[in-house]
Amino acid sequence: MCTIASITQNGKCFMLKNFDYRPVPTGWSLFEPFQGDIAHFALVDHAQQGLNSGLNRSGLGLQISRSKCDDPTPERLESRTILNAEVLSRFETVTESVSHIEDYAAANPSMFGGNVMLADDNHISITEYFNGTSQSDILEEGFLVRTNHSVFGLIDNQSENSLTRFGEMTSFVETLYQELQDLSDEEILRSCREHLRTDPILTQNTRSSFVINIHRKTVHYMLGTGSWKVFEFTDEHVPAQI
Repeated sequence: MCTIASITQNGKCFMLKNFDYRPVPTGWSLFEPFQGDIAHFALVDHAQQGLNSGLNRSGLGLQISRSKCDDPTPERLESRTILNAEVLSRFETVTESVSHIEDYAAANPSMFGGNVMLADDNHISITEYFNGTSQSDILEEGFLVRTNHSVFGLIDNQSENSLTRFGEMTSFVETLYQELQDLSDEEILRSCREHLRTDPILTQNTRSSFVINIHRKTVHYMLGTGSWKVFEFTDEHVPAQI
């Protein structure tokens, strides 16, 4: 039951997410590049074989939420998170990433249905994919929200829980969007962190909350009920306590 959102306006761009999942070991890790790949800082867990969400050194952010939730395939055997790893390892922009995601979804119709949200310095995007069919929206300005149902209507899988979180997050980012240019980065981050840790966005299954500042290439993240930490792409790549 993940909740994801992104917002961009006049040079400011942020992504936010609650990763809601069963109680498996979960963490954030820096992946160093080899043979031309791009370094990336990503959310990982023991139940998924690839990456769940993250930010790469080029400033491309990625986050997902599952949408079609009746798939019989074990998470460890399906390819959705492998696609995420490919995107963060190989691509620098939203537009080229969306094209790859749509091609991958068409070639892998058994992949779990869901939403993948991207952001870079110029665009934010959402792609929904189900059974080999996908639909995307790419914005230069605005905001996007997804929970665990299809907003485009590719399938009918709405639930009360998903709709409640979708409405709450939409209301939050719509208000934030109107105020964005009057707020400092720290004020925006603080507001996002507080909202992620508030019911109904926060659930008993929330394993990690995070906010990505695309322009500053930082990830502000919390694991479980621990303290907030921040990772920044610098020469040292050292996460700092905040």
